[in-house]
Amino acid sequence: DAGAFAVVLECIPSNVANIITDRLEIPTIGIGAGPHTSGQVLVFHDLLGMLSHPHHEEFVPKFCKKYASVGLAINEGLDSFRQDVEGGVFPGDGYSPYKMSAEETLRFEKMLEGSLSGDMRKSESPQGEEIDDLSLYGNKR
Repeated sequence: DAGAFAVVLECIPSNVANIITDRLEIPTIGIGAGPHTSGQVLVFHDLLGMLSHPHHEEFVPKFCKKYASVGLAINEGLDSFRQDVEGGVFPGDGYSPYKMSAEETLRFEKMLEGSLSGDMRKSESPQGEEIDDLSLYGNKR
């Protein structure tokens, strides 16, 4: 009657959660409250072992079952990424798919030199704005 649609029961004895669940007409969701609630919830960082720092391992809730240790894989992946970036391995040509044609590259270089003033064509957008006619994404205008 108070307008609640559910109640979270956290870190309470299982027998207390069981009594509360039996007496309420709305669902109970347990987190560290034993098996007698209407449903269960865990913080996904805890149940997947995402935080693998030794300090965190000391503070994983006692009621949390770890279903994986993805934190180690995440740390390894981030470390590999850092090493590749610092070593100049990533991003290489294989991960740089956006290319310009030789003509567009030449026009772009001339534009940067400031010598393209007469050659760079301008056109108007449908909104009447002046736009450059240089296509950096391979589209023909």
